[in-house]
Amino acid sequence: MKEFVDTSIQNAAPKENKASLWRNIAFILGLSVLVFMIYKIGIDQIWNNIKSVGPWFALIIGVWGVVYIINTIAWYSIIKSENAYVPFFKVMKFTISGYALNYVTPMGLAGGEPYRIMELRRYIGTERATASVILYAMMHVCSHFFFWLSAAMLVAWTVKASPMLSIILTCIVATSLVLIFIFFRGYRKGLVVKLFRLLSKVPFLKKKINNLSPETKAKVELIDEEIKNLHGTRKKSFYFSLGMEFLARLVSCLEIYFIVMALGYDITYIQSLIVVGLSSLFANILFFSPMQLGTREGGIALAFSTIGLVSGLGVSVSMITRIRELFWIMLGMIIMKINSDK
Repeated sequence: MKEFVDTSIQNAAPKENKASLWRNIAFILGLSVLVFMIYKIGIDQIWNNIKSVGPWFALIIGVWGVVYIINTIAWYSIIKSENAYVPFFKVMKFTISGYALNYVTPMGLAGGEPYRIMELRRYIGTERATASVILYAMMHVCSHFFFWLSAAMLVAWTVKASPMLSIILTCIVATSLVLIFIFFRGYRKGLVVKLFRLLSKVPFLKKKINNLSPETKAKVELIDEEIKNLHGTRKKSFYFSLGMEFLARLVSCLEIYFIVMALGYDITYIQSLIVVGLSSLFANILFFSPMQLGTREGGIALAFSTIGLVSGLGVSVSMITRIRELFWIMLGMIIMKINSDK
């Protein structure tokens, strides 16, 4: 028995050392980008923008605290549906830190998702951790499509659309519906195995994919089964998680509402939703930009002009949202290191 325990410890040690190294690299990367962004914006400008909204800034920060709680509930419901136990506040820690890494890495999911898998696998194993993270990421992305669809329909309902705007809205609605169909098909039929088959046809990856060991291929198939099972046999958890992600997007619209009101302009919640929806669509078209540099400003300005507000207001609004992001990135980096080895 003692020999077995010693062997288990020896096998676990390299994995934990590797995880610790990856965590430190992610922490240094995130901290470096955070410092760079603060330097680029400037301490004085950050402070002046916070003063421009006054006490409203606490509400703006608080909105995203609520959003992250709802995000955590969405992911936690997926984990719990697998009859797995992970402390809720651990899942919340991984949620906030994961989003912080996504903010500071190109192509969005390049940092946060591997980090979440690495942390979660200590509780439920690599395969189930990978499946739950992929499922949650799919929920998060799929809720984008429902949100864009809602924003486009609200624009059509509330704004007198020009012929060009009507064409754009039609394209948004059609694209959102197609993407929703593709994602739901992925939930029903599986996604990971098909993705590996697709990658096996890419010249530079073909050899590596085809040379995967039988054990690795079995793990990939297990992950795919977990994805299919959530939609097939755990529909309540599936729709609850998707609903929570959509709710998080609705709550996040309060940020724009509070900022615009704090700056002395009138705006309705519906208009805030339209601004967030259209600017989110614009930013995600150019998803490779870390922290959506430049894309958000243009998207918010375009959205404001669509609903009849001064487009120049978008600069001030986007700056305050960026400062809010800096706060949550900083918090995410800090909590990443708290009890990271426990």
